[in-house]
Amino acid sequence: MTMVRSRYLLIDDRDYYSADGQKIKLAYSTSATRLFSLPSDTAERLLSGSPLDVLPDTEVQALAAAGAVVSADHDELAAVLGAYRAGSDDPAARSFAFMPTSYCNMACGYCGQEHVRGAADRSAAEDFKDRVLAAFADPACRKVIVGWFGGEPLMGYRTIRELSAAFCQAARDHGKGYSARMPTNGSLLTVRRIQELHDDCRLTWMDVTLDGPEAMHDKRRIRRSGKPTYLRIVDVLSQAVRDNVAPNMTIGIRVNVDAENAGYVSDLIADLACFGLGTKQVELHLMPVHSWGNDISQAEIEHRVFAENEIEWFKEAHALGINFPGMPTAPKRSTCRATTRSSDLTDATGRTYSCSEHPLVPGARDDGVIARIEELTSSVRRPRGMFDDWYDRIESGGQQCASCPMLPICGGACPKQWIEGNVPCPSIKHNWRGRLGIIAADAGLRPAV
Repeated sequence: MTMVRSRYLLIDDRDYYSADGQKIKLAYSTSATRLFSLPSDTAERLLSGSPLDVLPDTEVQALAAAGAVVSADHDELAAVLGAYRAGSDDPAARSFAFMPTSYCNMACGYCGQEHVRGAADRSAAEDFKDRVLAAFADPACRKVIVGWFGGEPLMGYRTIRELSAAFCQAARDHGKGYSARMPTNGSLLTVRRIQELHDDCRLTWMDVTLDGPEAMHDKRRIRRSGKPTYLRIVDVLSQAVRDNVAPNMTIGIRVNVDAENAGYVSDLIADLACFGLGTKQVELHLMPVHSWGNDISQAEIEHRVFAENEIEWFKEAHALGINFPGMPTAPKRSTCRATTRSSDLTDATGRTYSCSEHPLVPGARDDGVIARIEELTSSVRRPRGMFDDWYDRIESGGQQCASCPMLPICGGACPKQWIEGNVPCPSIKHNWRGRLGIIAADAGLRPAV
């Protein structure tokens, strides 16, 4: 059997010395989500496309097991897209999101969302509850994930608590897995609420946005009341982490980065460390600001420039003990909610969507509706949305993702952005070598100069 280099193999161009003095290069398989080292001469053979039949069978077998090489007749693109389709169609894992309110108590200048006052309609909340409970009762379902979305979801905290109680009880009754996730601006958090979200609502992931140190954050993340939020947010997070009130919850710190605040990211990282947030429970996520249909051309940072800066920020974070996403250690099951028939989102009025960027964006808010929640109270999968043919588009060559080595860990990033003419490629596409360099330094690998 003829073996060739996988199209999904990344090989760093730098050489290091292993502990036994062998010259090696770091490699990463995006299809196997596996990081490993290669003897430098083997790496050069793979990079040059030289025949592999001169290598010992045991070495070739080891390369195949790592995802570095595949059979010459293996259709890797079909295999990756097949795995995505299977993950997107899997009835065993159901994901639902609900907006307990469409309102937000902040008015950030770069936000393209439109927020409307008012809590969720009671009938919409009840219908959403019935839909989730039906999924728990479905024999094909093994686990349920609920996302609390907004606006600012904590403005509908009572609804979150009431629905969570029903979902947690259903998980116990049916012996099914259950967890919840939530993005929040953090302004309404208290230590007690974090504990309640963890203990009573089974929140395992909370994403809190901080856009810089105090002055910059309070300039950009503006409460409609005019009150600042930065010190309150970091004080609450610091106390919650210090007192270990939510041990099974990961706290993501999301930083929306554009030209205005890019120069302040380093100060924020230092601040987080000073507030005691350099722990395994906290993870830093640097996100370039993108368009929600609004014009952000003056603020947007060019992709490669952002990726270069991100590596420097990651180095600073690493030095201070702050976690950040390195190289993925598990494959993606699907690209996103919008490509997953077993996943949907319902807004506060009962309109149901396949894409989370539709319900609060003018135009898309109406065009993106796929159903009313009262029509979906059984465990049936949602109707098809406008992006459910995403993998067909990639397979047919309609998207440049088909030839990208990042496809297994990216999935094409955001179908909506691509179709609107934007390029949503993640920063890892441009800075994976820098991430490997951080890993190498952390492992104590000595550069071979």
